[in-house]
Amino acid sequence: MNIAIFGGAFNPIHKAHTTLAENVLKECNVEKVIFIPTFISPHKSMQYAVPFEHRVNMCKIATKDNDNFIVSTLEENFKGKSYTYRTLEELKKLYPNDNLFLVTGADMYLTFLQWKNPDEIFSLATLITCPRDDGDYNSLVEYSKVLEQHNGKSIILKEPIMELSSTIVRDDVNEAFKRDLIDKNVFEYIRNNQLYGVK
Repeated sequence: MNIAIFGGAFNPIHKAHTTLAENVLKECNVEKVIFIPTFISPHKSMQYAVPFEHRVNMCKIATKDNDNFIVSTLEENFKGKSYTYRTLEELKKLYPNDNLFLVTGADMYLTFLQWKNPDEIFSLATLITCPRDDGDYNSLVEYSKVLEQHNGKSIILKEPIMELSSTIVRDDVNEAFKRDLIDKNVFEYIRNNQLYGVK
């Protein structure tokens, strides 16, 4: 089976995340997408992150209608920062006979050689990324050639997804909901738990 791994803070999960995962299912011959909320991110400050439990619950709510989506709490077991290579090592133990794919946004993809142990990641998974706009595609293709020199394999989706960050959602959750940028039930969860200053 082909399994895609989609990690991130998901603080909160929004429709650009789920749209990207749906495109991966459609375009990459992938049967499952595993969403893995980061426990402690090595790449970004978690200063504004709500507790792990809430981020996991929001992921479960946003993905519940798609049987091909799974939410994993694997990184909660790690002590310290959640490095991708460690996550993939553990997943390979769980799925030894399956092919793993790692989904990453364009901005993170373009810095991939700065990640912790990129060569080990390349040995465990094929990368999947997606342009943010029509001008992004060529940059991703050129960088994929650099990664090939390090034995990195990539799939670049051609269709851009909406450019949206969790920061934009957090800054005004009510406006994000009005613009249909977050799932209705995720919005209700945020409001019920008074997250991100929403009451």
